Amino acid sequence: MEPWETAAREEIRELVARYTHFGDGGKIDELVALFEPDAIFEIDTEPEPLLGRAAIAGLLGGLATDHGGEQGQTYMRHNVSNLTIEFESRSVAAGSAYWFAISDNGLWRWGRYRDSYRRAGDGPWLFARRKVRADPQNG
Repeated sequence: MEPWETAAREEIRELVARYTHFGDGGKIDELVALFEPDAIFEIDTEPEPLLGRAAIAGLLGGLATDHGGEQGQTYMRHNVSNLTIEFESRSVAAGSAYWFAISDNGLWRWGRYRDSYRRAGDGPWLFARRKVRADPQNG
């Protein structure tokens, strides 16, 4: 692995971690700054993809405020694991990971992230596209 790729992997891991910390902490302005201005956000609970930071902030801000809409739930903590990253170039990459969320009510949901990342020049890696899918829950 070349040095640039090692550094890029660590920067993308930090990007994914910041997403969960900012979201769980209700820091929506900081969270949406992790996306490109014209990023696409797809979530299986929405009929259409969200386009751009303002649309993403509208959805994620509501989720952060009501903690997923579950009665009696006062906090949410997302955990991400098994992140894989593949590079198309020094400035374009794709990733996938598993996630699960817990709250004061216990295990809430789990699923998968499928991401596209881009970096402009020497700037930070940002989400160009994020797909969020919850796995089916039995019981």
